Amino acid sequence: MDFSILNDRQREAVECLEGPLLVLAGAGSGKTRVLTYRIANLVEHGVKPWNILALTFTNKAAEEMRARAAALVGDGGEALWVTTFHKLCSRLLRVECGRLGFETNFSIYDDSDQMKVVSDILKDMGMSERSMPRREMKERISNAKNKSLNPDRYVAEHYADDGGMTAGVYSAYRKRLMAANAFDFDDLILKVIELFEGFPDILEKYRARFRYVLVDEYQDTNMPQYRLVELLCRAHGNLCVVGDDDQSIYGWRGADVENILSFEKDFKGAKVVRLEQNYRSTRYILDAANAVIRNNEGRKPKTLWTDKPGGDLIVRFEAANEREEAAYICKKILEGVRDGGGYGDYAILYRMNAQSRVLESTLVNYGIPHKIYGGFRFYERREIADIMGYLRLIANPNDDVAFSRVVNVPRRGIGDKAVEELRAAAQASGESLLFAAMGGEGIPARTLSKIKPFAELMAELIAESTLMPLSRFTERLIDKIEYEAYLLSDDKKGEAESRMENLRELVGNIKEIEADIPEGGSALTAFLENVALVSDIDALEEGAGSVSLMTLHSAKGLEFPVVFLAGLEENVFPTYRARNDLTSFAMEEERRLCYVGMTRAREKLYLLNAACRSLFGEGAINRPSRFLEEVPGELVAREHGISGAPQQRKSWEFERDEHQKKAYASAQGFGVTRSGIKPPAGPAKPVQRNEGAAFAPFQRVRHEKFGGGIVLEVAGSGASATVTVDFDEGGVKRFAAAYAPLTTEQ
Repeated sequence: MDFSILNDRQREAVECLEGPLLVLAGAGSGKTRVLTYRIANLVEHGVKPWNILALTFTNKAAEEMRARAAALVGDGGEALWVTTFHKLCSRLLRVECGRLGFETNFSIYDDSDQMKVVSDILKDMGMSERSMPRREMKERISNAKNKSLNPDRYVAEHYADDGGMTAGVYSAYRKRLMAANAFDFDDLILKVIELFEGFPDILEKYRARFRYVLVDEYQDTNMPQYRLVELLCRAHGNLCVVGDDDQSIYGWRGADVENILSFEKDFKGAKVVRLEQNYRSTRYILDAANAVIRNNEGRKPKTLWTDKPGGDLIVRFEAANEREEAAYICKKILEGVRDGGGYGDYAILYRMNAQSRVLESTLVNYGIPHKIYGGFRFYERREIADIMGYLRLIANPNDDVAFSRVVNVPRRGIGDKAVEELRAAAQASGESLLFAAMGGEGIPARTLSKIKPFAELMAELIAESTLMPLSRFTERLIDKIEYEAYLLSDDKKGEAESRMENLRELVGNIKEIEADIPEGGSALTAFLENVALVSDIDALEEGAGSVSLMTLHSAKGLEFPVVFLAGLEENVFPTYRARNDLTSFAMEEERRLCYVGMTRAREKLYLLNAACRSLFGEGAINRPSRFLEEVPGELVAREHGISGAPQQRKSWEFERDEHQKKAYASAQGFGVTRSGIKPPAGPAKPVQRNEGAAFAPFQRVRHEKFGGGIVLEVAGSGASATVTVDFDEGGVKRFAAAYAPLTTEQ
């Protein structure tokens, strides 16, 4: 095999074939090349392709790895198992789930399905949305599954003070999913672990099958994923993990950075190879990213470098407000396009989805083509979800959530009361809603007269689904339920035609899936599984002719010639929650997120903040993000705002000059304690402390414990006066002014 394309460290990793191997791969250091060449090298050394398992997190990454590895392997490359954790587990469960009491035509519940189940349970328990939001309860269940291999114990320990409510909902939730022959996203991995731990013969079967395991993005694994890999590899030890602890940004959904930090302890004798040469970004971008991430303590030391010459300084821009920030971005994009660039070269990254509103409206005003990722997915559109509901119910007649979705679509006069009467009959007979409707026992005659025709329709469709290709059957389904007429009857906004076009696109997607189904396989099952496990980032085509807008979490694994990193302000990025976390964990993850955002840029990086920002209906003046201050000044070119923002500041000082007053007055809400605050029209009226000190808005002060900060608000008078301070490191605090342990800074 020709290794000339590999650098020395990459080759070292590729040639290490036996035993545990940790490859610490910095951003843009060629980790996919290492993984694919290592797979090919294993095959060249006599390992059968079907004995190799490579795991990653997104379909996009898996497809790229599979294609590149297969090209290197040649004959037999199609037998490689290169997939995501969830697709692997879904595939295994399709074969083995009978041992757990499930049928192989199980459904995979997405977020909205889970919310429906939780909502029904809470309703049955007499709980209102106000007393227990269904979203919070759903997240409790998900956290239990992602952060512990014993969810029952996790629930008991973390929600012991709620009178058993969470435990009761969790228990009912599991029972309902089993009755519906359904797994949620988290279950896919947990149920495979349950199989491996409960049935040693199944574990040995797959240990023998997967003699060499490779895991991409290992820093993003959670406890169940760690346990799955450990079970497969503990006996033979042939585990290669590739990742970067500096890019661990999913702690909020259960990812545990300790999995990669403790790899050498968990797998004795592990070899460690560091990939630090970056092939993506310029020296200025890498030096800035290195300077930021170096402030984290919980990391394995590494420094990215490149031998690529040239590059532009990083541009730092401070806008008056979020609208000026968006206008600046648009003007820079248009300048670049006029100079020969393409819209697809640009990405705008932000910490939270709410920031996209002003950015998107400004892009529209400037006539710039764009696409938001992480927003409304194709399969979440009403018309698509309706037809998908029918297909899911046809594939799995026990799927009560799918039944509830379609029983009155198109309208059949079947309201909530009728469904509740059907549900009572189904519970009495121990059947699913559809089977209860087909049987008719225990259902009031009036309700049965409405539901029976739907049950007969579904019986016909289930029978027809096996007689023709899935794409043709889907067209038949749409026609048989008279869905187009239904859309036209409810077409108040003139959207019926575009909705039908979406359905034609759905049929086209199904045709693509059909072409890849092996003989004897179920096209319907394969299609539904693909939809359940896909994300909109998987469909991103870089350079596709439109500006990409997405959160920093969504951007991981992607790269663009030019990146705008917007909203770099304290309380926005890093978030208020991270600033006030008593541990360093949250802040270190925020810094890793900044590092990820910076290293998405290949050629040009813009770092932007606003003097004031409006989000969620509240306004705030937030000082620039600490991450901006961590970038060395010699790497940065500063550009002033349209309103003439000051270009040079040694540290953040909120001067009460005319520019800042205008900037503050133009803000329309967001902040921690700032709603309704107005800039002073004249000299602020000081509030006296018992030592004789005075406080005024925008004044620098110091606290013995929290350090330096700036006064945001002085409220009240006399003994009831309060002073609110935004500390540089300690977050936002409020004190009784007469007793505040503060001293003024000159």
